[in-house]
Amino acid sequence: MRTMGHRYATLVRTGLRVDGFDGALRALYARARELYPEGFPAEETTTLEKLYAHTSFAFVDALRKAVAAQLAIPPAWMPMDLFQAYGCGPIAGHDDRFRFPGVYFVIVVAHSGRLGVVDRTSRAARHDAGEILLLDPYRNHALVPAGRTAREHPYERTHGLVTDPESQFMFLDFDVRRPLLRERFKLSEKGPGND
Repeated sequence: MRTMGHRYATLVRTGLRVDGFDGALRALYARARELYPEGFPAEETTTLEKLYAHTSFAFVDALRKAVAAQLAIPPAWMPMDLFQAYGCGPIAGHDDRFRFPGVYFVIVVAHSGRLGVVDRTSRAARHDAGEILLLDPYRNHALVPAGRTAREHPYERTHGLVTDPESQFMFLDFDVRRPLLRERFKLSEKGPGND
């Protein structure tokens, strides 16, 4: 339940990253490109199901614990069974309220090319591998080339497959129940919105 007078962010660029995973994340992206030579779709995220056979329980658990330590939250907030790996190309403004009810996304960027996640008003900046993002799927967000806003990005009607690494985005996601992370999205009462 929202507190009167508070506004909530769409995207939180935490300024944090997981240390010691650079090589593993690069290798995971390289394997994803081998498994999906046709590319990742524009305008939608696809679950990289073929990648799971190459992603050990130990790796996911270690990543989960590293993210939890950086965010200073209990690892139990990020259940292993809610871990997903996704790939996509650029995506115009949208929300995922109905696809992902009741959760926030805790994202670890594996590969960003020249793309950046934005809310309705911000301008995209690329992400480093290992960067930790918090995203509210209920609110409008987009994935667009660096320097653009969501409004400046044209919708790609064909949902064509993207093979250029500079236009591909891959991320690892842990879904977290909304009540547990809501405070992390709260903006100051008098501050500008982030949506």
